[in-house]
Amino acid sequence: MGKHPIASQLLVLLFLPFPGFSQFLDPLCGTRTRTQKNTGMRVINGQIAQNNSSPWMVFLKATDYTFVCGGTLITNRLVLTAAHCFSPQKTLFARLGEYKRSFKGGYKPEVRVDAAFRHRLYNPNTHVNDIAILRLAYAVTYRENIRPICIVWDPNWRNYIDSIQLLTGTGWGNTETGMDSDELMTLEIQRRSPQVCNKYTNNNIVSNQFCAGNLNSNLCNGDSGGPLGAMITYQNKQRFIQIGIASYTNQRCQWASVYTDVLGHIDFILRVWRLYGNGQKATQ
Repeated sequence: MGKHPIASQLLVLLFLPFPGFSQFLDPLCGTRTRTQKNTGMRVINGQIAQNNSSPWMVFLKATDYTFVCGGTLITNRLVLTAAHCFSPQKTLFARLGEYKRSFKGGYKPEVRVDAAFRHRLYNPNTHVNDIAILRLAYAVTYRENIRPICIVWDPNWRNYIDSIQLLTGTGWGNTETGMDSDELMTLEIQRRSPQVCNKYTNNNIVSNQFCAGNLNSNLCNGDSGGPLGAMITYQNKQRFIQIGIASYTNQRCQWASVYTDVLGHIDFILRVWRLYGNGQKATQ
């Protein structure tokens, strides 16, 4: 006897992880507004990002106003960051729509983090599974300077993602002056073999991490938790997908940094999204 068509549809819907039949966690992700051409101002380890070029960037700060880490908005309620950025002793706030830290104007809401979910197998010594998801106290409204980054949930994308050799990182971390940047910086970084990170960080990386870096430029202290990704074309539309999370580097921030592989932790991301991403009460 053939399957009943309605029953088949229900079965398909039951196993689809997201509404909208999208390849991404949030179908509205990864798009940018048109911005003015960059003036070309450069620093040793990157260049100043265009305004609104990374509307998914999140500036994480503590109650004492200290800058903690970077992060990315992945839905209207969830922020992706590194596990080492979260401390149970601190209340975190996520500033959205941030670009130039000293600029007081514009729409830059600051939302309290009401729950944090760190990977249960995170190892603070090796930084394996250095990934965490923060839940905002309320869902934010998307606009020009606030929009989620694309998170690919289908493992069939693995070969394509691994083939992308030039990646883009963003953050407010240390510049060549040794100070955090006032403006959001961006940098193109090459993938490197695991052996390069093993050599320059004195730590062996595992399969759900990857290595990237340049000789004289790199993400540095303060960029932790921020994204490494790439602009792709999907269904005739450009989308920026997140591929890695900045985890750790060497003291000189040269040649090698280790990144948490996002697709390698997609089960963790989906679990948190399903259980706590839509306003359900969180249990720590």
